[in-house]
Amino acid sequence: MKKFLVVIIRKPNFSGENLNAHREYIQKLRELKILNLAGGFKDQTGGAYVLECTSLEEARNIIIADPMNDPSETLYEIKEWVAS
Repeated sequence: MKKFLVVIIRKPNFSGENLNAHREYIQKLRELKILNLAGGFKDQTGGAYVLECTSLEEARNIIIADPMNDPSETLYEIKEWVAS
């Protein structure tokens, strides 16, 4: 499995409306053993999570389905991560 780092940056107009749905989604990924690690930034500007997937396409589909992934409120960036 490959690891993918997903970085989320909140835009200035971030409302937090989908934050609870996002947290539920993250928990579902954890239960499915897809999520390796997740957390928010201390300064409340966003957060990050690490996915374990077979491909970049699979990881992209996972973040597209994240309820907080709204381009008007957040910026999501994904990178394949070579970590051990």
